[in-house]
Amino acid sequence: MRGVSPNASGEVLARTPSGKPVNNLELVENLCAVSSALREARRVHVNSFGTLMPHVFMAAVLARVGQCLLMGSEHAKREHGPEMAGILAALEHGMKSGDRETRNVIAISFVHDSEVELFFEDLKKWLGPSTLGQVRGK
Repeated sequence: MRGVSPNASGEVLARTPSGKPVNNLELVENLCAVSSALREARRVHVNSFGTLMPHVFMAAVLARVGQCLLMGSEHAKREHGPEMAGILAALEHGMKSGDRETRNVIAISFVHDSEVELFFEDLKKWLGPSTLGQVRGK
């Protein structure tokens, strides 16, 4: 898919596939399209490193998902649930349609790193089938 934009609930809009696999830059663009917090994290990341380092940026993605999950009030869920759903939809799309490096970034630097987080059991309920398939010991 080339070009992204979020729908009213913050999820990535379905577009006509271009036939090319999603690369890391497109993955990050998809993530930033649904999350203003990740847009800011990308800005800080690029300013710090001078370039986008996808495996390192995934730590910010994981941290943001953790923040969204850990906000327990109903107001927080209404406020951040759509953002988290959009982030996880972008990751699922990357696992389904991404090139080898993009799938690797998601599997290693998001899924496998998430398995040691206290919120992992809650996160598993939100993962799509392709992303969940990367969980060790499912």
